[in-house]
Amino acid sequence: MGDAEVNALWRSVCGADDQSAFRTLFDYFYNRLVCFAADLAGTREAAEEIVSDVFVQLWKNRRQTVGVIRLKTYLYTAVRHRSYNYIRDHQRHRWLGLDSIAEPAETAIQPSLEWKELQQQLDAAVDRLSPQCRTVFRMVREEGFKYKEVAAILDVSPRTVETQLARAVARLREVLQAMQHPVR
Repeated sequence: MGDAEVNALWRSVCGADDQSAFRTLFDYFYNRLVCFAADLAGTREAAEEIVSDVFVQLWKNRRQTVGVIRLKTYLYTAVRHRSYNYIRDHQRHRWLGLDSIAEPAETAIQPSLEWKELQQQLDAAVDRLSPQCRTVFRMVREEGFKYKEVAAILDVSPRTVETQLARAVARLREVLQAMQHPVR
């Protein structure tokens, strides 16, 4: 879904209280925002709560947010702020979910299983990046944000985004090379 289609759906939500358009936007952004929030807040459960709260507030305040030009940037910014608030409020009692424990890689012979294993190792390598590096990598490479957009959402300079992305790519390159030439 492109930015133009997202913004058209958003105008429909604001102008006509279109619930099906809101549902379409929710379905499109939910998993992406949960991954983003999980990187910041540390747990998937907290991330799901944060994202749900953002969408509830978005629906309640749809008349006041009619001036939002780029909904995608607005959502990521709102989720980032709520994630930071969550971290502030839960610093003393931070728990790791069972899904945060990396599962052992599968041994496979077939190409599709090898691809799956490679994807799991790459996902694990991304998870081992520093939090800011991982967030920048996912926003630029997986979500398609531009450097300036990421900088605005994360409240950092575009140069920081560029540096963090370069570090992420260099680290992932090392991991991929190590997988191609394992030490014996």
